[in-house]
Amino acid sequence: MRKVYNLPPGWPAPPADWEPDPAWKPDPGRMPPGWRLWVDVPDTAMIGSDAVAVDVPDEEGRRSAARKPLLILGGAVAALVVLLVGIGIGSGDQGAGEIAAAEASASAAVAAADKDIAAAESEKEALAKAQDALEAGEAKLAAGQKSLSTKTTDVTQDAENVKDREAAVKNAQAELDGREADVAEREAAVEAAEAAALAGSGGGASADEDPADTGGTVYYDNCDAARADGAAPVYAGDPGYGSHLDRDGDGVGCE
Repeated sequence: MRKVYNLPPGWPAPPADWEPDPAWKPDPGRMPPGWRLWVDVPDTAMIGSDAVAVDVPDEEGRRSAARKPLLILGGAVAALVVLLVGIGIGSGDQGAGEIAAAEASASAAVAAADKDIAAAESEKEALAKAQDALEAGEAKLAAGQKSLSTKTTDVTQDAENVKDREAAVKNAQAELDGREADVAEREAAVEAAEAAALAGSGGGASADEDPADTGGTVYYDNCDAARADGAAPVYAGDPGYGSHLDRDGDGVGCE
């Protein structure tokens, strides 16, 4: 089947490359009553000299969106020219003037369409630049997020290291406190033993103690007594010297 533009009597033929909009309709007052402007005929059918076979675009067969406004406008302009030519037939100079005006209007419409297309291209370029800027910003943001994540991991690791060091310090302090307590207990035990030994001997030298170690008849229970008597430090062989006053065994007591 073909779609045939069935020209009314006296109407001029449209251009050969005319692609009409299916929604376009001429002034019905200019057509004979009951006249069918578009007629479907078989591909093998003969058509008259006044009929023109054209391709009427449908929704799936139209051109790309970028040229669609211009094609529609061109079809409307061409249809307008045909209509004005049809109106102007038989009107002489007035019809020629109307045709010239229609051509000028069509040229202006085409120029406006070209301007709109140029504006659309500019907007397309601006949109592409904005898209590039957006992608660059997203890439920069992703890099910043990655760097922040790395720094956060480092800070977390440092915090864990600090906690481990604090725990180690606490353990070392507890061990030191334990050692100091043990030393204090041992010193207290030694002092208690010495005091018990002195009390059992009646304040004199013990039976197994060398009289030379005690410095003769002078005896000091402890270093406080030696210091109170002005004898500290007490050297080996001096009156009052005793091994209980010289714990490190260097021959000098109450250092």
